[in-house]
Amino acid sequence: MRKTRRVHIAAKLFILAFSVYAAFTLVSLQLQIREKEKKMAVLQAAIDQQELENRQIQDILDNADDTEYIAEIAREKLGYVAPGERVFVDISSK
Repeated sequence: MRKTRRVHIAAKLFILAFSVYAAFTLVSLQLQIREKEKKMAVLQAAIDQQELENRQIQDILDNADDTEYIAEIAREKLGYVAPGERVFVDISSK
């Protein structure tokens, strides 16, 4: 009778220890999953931003031979104007 009681107590202690270990492991894994999900969201935002930039660059490459596009770049980046074109500069914001 005494030996079976020790076995029952040992089995209960083992089950209790295993349950504590399993609970700790589950909580730890859940925290790691949340951390990885946050990192994934940041990386997905970076991917989306890069894809947008890639589309913009592709649009530039596709329109590189377009005369309107070339004229727009000449106006904006180089400050050129077409003959007879009037340019108005807003100095009120300075």
